[in-house]
Order: sequence, then structure tokens, then C-alpha cells
Amino acid sequence: MKADEKFSSFEWGKHQLRLDAAELVKRYIQGERNFHEVNLSGENLRNANLKHINLTGADLTGVDLSGTNLSDANLTGTNLTGANLHRANATGSRLIWATLRGTNLECAELVCANLSGADLRWANLNAANLSAADLSDASLEDAKLKAVILRGANLKGTTFDLKQTGLPKQVGLPKQTALLKQMALPELDLSWAIMPDGTRHHYHA
Repeated sequence: MKADEKFSSFEWGKHQLRLDAAELVKRYIQGERNFHEVNLSGENLRNANLKHINLTGADLTGVDLSGTNLSDANLTGTNLTGANLHRANATGSRLIWATLRGTNLECAELVCANLSGADLRWANLNAANLSAADLSDASLEDAKLKAVILRGANLKGTTFDLKQTGLPKQVGLPKQTALLKQMALPELDLSWAIMPDGTRHHYHA
């Protein structure tokens, strides 16, 4: 189930507590970690340390999280549409069913992150490190994938738009897997990844 299906009935902001960046950081420094369903849309949290924070169901649309430490954070169901996570550290974070449409994840660290069912349409994943990440059933149509590292990632059921490689758009999973394996893109690291049809792509030197 995709993020827009899972949360289609959720009305962002209607029942959420509005916080500004300064208040969030202050409460985090004081030891608070649970910020479930808060509204931080448009705030600047650049280079903040938010390790282990719980932002499940939060509205983070357009938030600047560039360089921010979000390692082991819980961002399940979070709306990160249009957010900036350039060079953010989200290692081990949970982004299950998160909405990341048009999100900038260029050069972000997402090693071992769980993005299952996430909506990454139009996201910028150029040079992002998704080694051992779970992207099962995620949507990556129209996402930028230049130099992305998907080593050991789980891509089972993941949907891609391969038009940027000159390949057909939205083909079936078995055909999609075959096309991904044949792509002449040495910068795309798929070593040991679980492919969309469930098979594993083995590294060939």
C-alpha cells in the first residue's frame, strides 16, 4: 500500500500542534523526543541534531533539514513533500509510508533506512546512499537517481520510471528488473540488491 493510499483520508494540519523550529529544538535539548503529528511546515531545522526523534505523522512540508542528523528517527507516515534533506543523515530511520514527493535527498545518508511504501515521486536521490535500505513497494516514478547507491537494498515491488535512461515507462516488475540489470549506468550501484520482482542482483566485476 502506497503512502497516498494509506493516508489519503488524513487532513494535514487539522489536528496537529503547530511548533516553530526554535521550540522544537529547545524541547529536544531538554530531553523530549515524542513530537507525534506536529506541524513544522516551512520551518528551518538545518544542521540540527534530531537523532532518535519521533515525528510520526508530522507535517514537514517544505522544511529545511539539510545537514540534519535524523539517524534512527521515526518518520513513519510523515509528510516531507518538498522538504530539503540535502546531506542529511537519516541512517536507520523509519520512513514507512512517508510522503517524499519532490523532496531533495541529494547526497543524503539513508543506509539501512526503512522506506517501505514511501512515495518518492519526483524526489532527488542523486548520490544518495541507500545501502541496505528497504524500498519495498515504494514509488520512485520520475525520481532522480544519478549515482544513487542501492547496494543490498530491498527493491521488491518498487516502481520506477525509467524514461531518464531511455527505457520504457512503468513496465511490469519482471521486465523492469531485466531492464534495470541491463542498464548501462555504471554509477548506479545495484550490487546484491533485491530487485522489483524479488530476485537478487549479484555483483559482476
